[in-house]
Amino acid sequence: MSRRPRVSATRLVSASNQVDRGAEVAPRRVSDYWCAADHRTSAAFAVDIEPPTEWPCRVCSGPSALVRGTAPAAIRPRFFPRTPYEFLMMRRTVEDGERVLAEALVAMREGRYPR
Repeated sequence: MSRRPRVSATRLVSASNQVDRGAEVAPRRVSDYWCAADHRTSAAFAVDIEPPTEWPCRVCSGPSALVRGTAPAAIRPRFFPRTPYEFLMMRRTVEDGERVLAEALVAMREGRYPR
């Protein structure tokens, strides 16, 4: 059996220089947000601030509103798949493509084209 090196945990962030142990926690208010798909997301805010009108949904990442049923529908980005020709044209100019095509046609007619 081979011996594995031991991995030890290290602290990735530095410790805060603010000492708040034993201090009283600021009063908070929990606000519920509802998205168009009827997912509920809860967020806690300080009592003395006004909660934002929109918040991202935790489930579907769509916009959520404070009042149930008033959230706008999430706008999904349209996905247009690219064809192999479009990928080729991203790397070459039209002149390069015509030249490569002509070379391939000549090689194919002479029987030098790999099968």
